[in-house]
Amino acid sequence: MNAKEKAVLTAGFEALGPERLTRGLKATGHKWNDCFWAIATYGEPDALLRQMRKEHSVGAVIGVPVEVVKAVVRLWDDEEQTFRALAAEWLELNRGGEGRSEPRLGGLLISTSNWSRTG
Repeated sequence: MNAKEKAVLTAGFEALGPERLTRGLKATGHKWNDCFWAIATYGEPDALLRQMRKEHSVGAVIGVPVEVVKAVVRLWDDEEQTFRALAAEWLELNRGGEGRSEPRLGGLLISTSNWSRTG
């Protein structure tokens, strides 16, 4: 995974935060009603679909750019075990309530050499 891809995933993980990311990892489906995003955001199947009918975009519902939504969906659908491993690694390093101190640009980490926190 290259630095840009990791930065995009980081943006998705950070938008959700540890609690919703952990909840999303309980998902087993790959359709909008039961996928990672659905369970992460609302904790139950079909709730995301109901909200998307109002917002017309999962990115708007979650508050992330469509690029982030697509990257998460692609990795969840195509390489679920890799996705789960990266999420677990991010969670291990980000369970504390403090924010990151790395420089950011539009919510994305500028330095993406690793997931580690500083400070």
